[in-house]
Amino acid sequence: MIRLRNLFTAALVLCGAATWAAEPSDAARLLDKRTELLPQLQAKTFGEPLHLISNESGGRMSADVYADMALPFARVATVLGSAESVCGVLFLHLNVRSCQATRGAQGDVLMLSAGPKQGATAGTVYSMAYTMRVEASTADHLRVVLVAATGPLSTSDYRIVFEATPLEGQRTFLHFAYGYNFGRLARMAMGVYLATAGRTKIGFTVVGTGKDGRPQYVQGERGSVERNVMRNYLALQAYASVATGTAPEQTEARLRAWFALTERHAAQLHELALDEYLREKHADLSRPPAATP
Repeated sequence: MIRLRNLFTAALVLCGAATWAAEPSDAARLLDKRTELLPQLQAKTFGEPLHLISNESGGRMSADVYADMALPFARVATVLGSAESVCGVLFLHLNVRSCQATRGAQGDVLMLSAGPKQGATAGTVYSMAYTMRVEASTADHLRVVLVAATGPLSTSDYRIVFEATPLEGQRTFLHFAYGYNFGRLARMAMGVYLATAGRTKIGFTVVGTGKDGRPQYVQGERGSVERNVMRNYLALQAYASVATGTAPEQTEARLRAWFALTERHAAQLHELALDEYLREKHADLSRPPAATP
């Protein structure tokens, strides 16, 4: 049971990000989507103009984040246009142990390894190779896609999408999408996880109201997907917000920024104290990189 729980923890992180739902193909369509979501963005339910959607359908789990980021488009495009910096973004997630960018025959490849927190019962660390494509890069539109055909625990068809367009006032509208297909083994591991370590964890979508009048949040598989898509969105925000200092200073600042951003949503995202998180990440950074297959 412990092994299945740890396998599922790794699988959740490796899912990257995206959905097969219709996505804007250019800046105009992306801005049309923003107009459609303007009431949700202006409500600032998350403390910032952000809207999150999750879905489970036909053996596919997906989530989408739409957000007005207080960062210039040029800065966001610089970060997302580089395989090395995208690796840096993904590494901030507490369960990501390493990420390496290499150049392959089909383009940039991100080798990502993920597993349970080091303080948890030892479990398997999984590695996946994502092929990264910059599908659009213009003055008003960026679209970056990461794909992986297979993953652990009978999961497959991983897809990560980052799409952005500039807004007035040195801001950026971002669409971040996350999705994967799951089979019988993945569903079994997910069930074990949700019956044990994940049984009290919640996501962000309100699904009802309790007898005490407080909102009730989605749990289960959708809750897990929502937590991970938020962690990765906040990782982009943290990474892109730091642009000065030496490389070690920037790394430290980004780790601390990611932790501070996730603590704004402690009910969903808190797992470790700051010193524990920093200790684990520094240990990850000190290990020699894994061999590239």
